[in-house]
Amino acid sequence: MKIDNMISKMGKIKEKANELIIEELNKRGHVGLAPSHGDILSTLIFHGNMTKKEISNKINRKQSTVTTLISKLEKLGYLSSQVNLEDARSIVVSLTEKGYKMKNDFIEISEMLYKIQYKGMTEDQIEKFKENLDRVYKNFVIK
Repeated sequence: MKIDNMISKMGKIKEKANELIIEELNKRGHVGLAPSHGDILSTLIFHGNMTKKEISNKINRKQSTVTTLISKLEKLGYLSSQVNLEDARSIVVSLTEKGYKMKNDFIEISEMLYKIQYKGMTEDQIEKFKENLDRVYKNFVIK
């Protein structure tokens, strides 16, 4: 029988990364933001306005989850939503001025995470690690 603790280790890495993200967000005045908001903010920062469905597809999360996260980000003042002028059945989500202003903080925190996660690794090791982690992810997603 082959067993190991890699899934547990991945969970612990995520916990530590989330702690760091929350600490850095709070230091920078973004109290109330959570790591779970990152995918939505990143998508809008780098791709512009999108419908909830487009965001859901882009970040590979259920639309109901995305709706909940967007609602929280609206309450915090980072996003706004309007009925889609091209299709009244959908909602377009946009960054507010506050959302745009946090772009540099978002990039700095992301760069900090990148440096920590790949510390001591060569470019070849990083690429191989990414390939293997993608393979593990696909093993769980594509059944």
